[in-house]
Amino acid sequence: MTDELASASDATIEDAVRHADAAVLRGLLYQLTCDPDILAMPGAPITMSREREADDANVLALKAKAANFLKRYRDDGMPSIDIGPVDRLRQSLSLSAAYEIPAADFDIWLEELALDRWARGVRWQEAEAPASRNGFTVAVIGTGISGLNVAVQLKRAGIPFVVFEKNPEVGGSWYENRYPGARVDTASRGYTHLFGYDYPFSHGYSPREVNLNYFRWVASEFGVRDHIRFGTEVEAMVWNDDAKKWALTVRDASGTQSADFNAVISCVGFLSRPKLPDIPGIETFEGISCHTATWPDELDVANKRIAVVGSAASGYQTVPVIAKSAAHTFLFQRTPNWCFEDRGYVKELAPQIGWLERNFPFYGNFVRFRIASGYNPALMKYGLHIDPEHDDPDTVSAGNKATRDICVEFIQRKLASRPELIEKMTPKSPPMASRPIRVDTDDNIYEALLRDDVSLVTDLIERVTPQGVVAGGKEYDVDAIVFATGFRANDYLWPMDVRGRGGVKIEDVWKVDGPRAYLGSMVPAFPNLFMCYGPNTNNFGGFTVVDLLELVAQFALRSIAGLIERGAASVEVTEDAYWRFAHLLDAEDRKMVYMDKRAQNYYRNEQGRSSVNGPIDIRRMYRWLHDPAGNDSGPRDDGLSPRFGEDLIVR
Repeated sequence: MTDELASASDATIEDAVRHADAAVLRGLLYQLTCDPDILAMPGAPITMSREREADDANVLALKAKAANFLKRYRDDGMPSIDIGPVDRLRQSLSLSAAYEIPAADFDIWLEELALDRWARGVRWQEAEAPASRNGFTVAVIGTGISGLNVAVQLKRAGIPFVVFEKNPEVGGSWYENRYPGARVDTASRGYTHLFGYDYPFSHGYSPREVNLNYFRWVASEFGVRDHIRFGTEVEAMVWNDDAKKWALTVRDASGTQSADFNAVISCVGFLSRPKLPDIPGIETFEGISCHTATWPDELDVANKRIAVVGSAASGYQTVPVIAKSAAHTFLFQRTPNWCFEDRGYVKELAPQIGWLERNFPFYGNFVRFRIASGYNPALMKYGLHIDPEHDDPDTVSAGNKATRDICVEFIQRKLASRPELIEKMTPKSPPMASRPIRVDTDDNIYEALLRDDVSLVTDLIERVTPQGVVAGGKEYDVDAIVFATGFRANDYLWPMDVRGRGGVKIEDVWKVDGPRAYLGSMVPAFPNLFMCYGPNTNNFGGFTVVDLLELVAQFALRSIAGLIERGAASVEVTEDAYWRFAHLLDAEDRKMVYMDKRAQNYYRNEQGRSSVNGPIDIRRMYRWLHDPAGNDSGPRDDGLSPRFGEDLIVR
């Protein structure tokens, strides 16, 4: 705890606690005090909206207890305090979640609490790491959220590594995407590494610069910046089966070099290569044109006429911001997308929230857990799975219909004064069949469309001219065109030339029905090559995307550690296991709302399957990805045995 609490007045404590999340307080305070009054409080009022919280007697009583706890803790000199009995934690977490945490899943939820910030790293079998690790070198590609996680964990494990980053700074897509309005759509407390759970965020949903500062902090705080070769792009990777190493060809400002590594962990993600539309005349435009991921420093939209082409997340994020200073903004929209209302999406957190995280023991841990509890894998299926018995033309299940009803009410409420826009902004596909877009209640795409200086154009674009865009036979003169048209999401590892055993190209392995990977990470005939944010790891199976990315990274890290401990050279997945997992994944995919053919987006590839999304319950993924080196004799699941000597061949 900090000196802030030692010098805080009663009024300061009471004021801070008024801003606390009541559901967080309920579980945390019960864990620290075992107060039976807290256990007896009804659950529903504790999970109500902040507006109703202020007048609820149970909430007021809970917050009074929390304030008194902090005052006593301050007056006692802030002694060291631990989390309390572990056997009480499942009940405490259940109180914060407002549903029972099953005993069988307690270990997963406990890890999510981040009491052990290093729970997803390397675990050596012996007390001391083997000296042989010094002869095993790892190449890491990319410094986004996965690349930095892998780098930090490798450094902590003492395994030599080099990180290759094509940009001049860390951050990956968060470095590249600098368009106005760029912001995370996962709560910031859920968009951090387990080891960075207590980073002092200023926003509930961080804007691009705040998020990028977090990445910079990770690189510096955990000492990995010196291991990064900035401005260096990996062009090719070729496996040498005699040497049992990967030969990498990299390019920087000085030219091309080669280097050999025992293993490669690719963390390039799938939203890193911009995709421009094929529109006649696009090259003739005389103004500035760019993709949202390549926004140039010289593009100032103030008093300009701006065309934004595309209506997915980046388009809906940037139009409201551009409109505030542009002379006129045109949104060229082919397909509307569902927006999910959030009252605090673009707002800064009250400073009292940061005060609580710094001064209330374990408050930040329970906030992290509370966010994850909103993505309960057992409950998410009700809005994401197709119910064949559900009879509704617009949705795929009762839960999906409830979601749609909320979204439609939001559209109608916001666009009530412009009824002609309601139909144009209401998608034909079910919610969650395409990427959901989180927006602020008061500052969003619907509010922007009500402005006199913003126009929605739904006619198909015919061509680009030197002066602007032609759609529906009408030319719109503009000073700049911004393409919010997405990425080459299904072209994993492109444009790298990746060749495995016998020179096989990875794109040839994937040409049947698009990219796949065993547990989202490995491909047969490509030993010691691991992917993070690889095929089918855009998580739809519960918890956040970052949770699954860290679990996949853990699988790679513990596989490498297992090789070092055994004195082995390589590990790869068998062909049979690769396809067993593929068939299991495809069966789960067929249940998912994003397979609805009314939605046309990167969630499905040219062959009609998803190479991107991860439909499998994260509780199963957690078990599979936990201990590949076989130190854990845990149960097998559905014929999958992701262990050395079973699904994984060690040489």
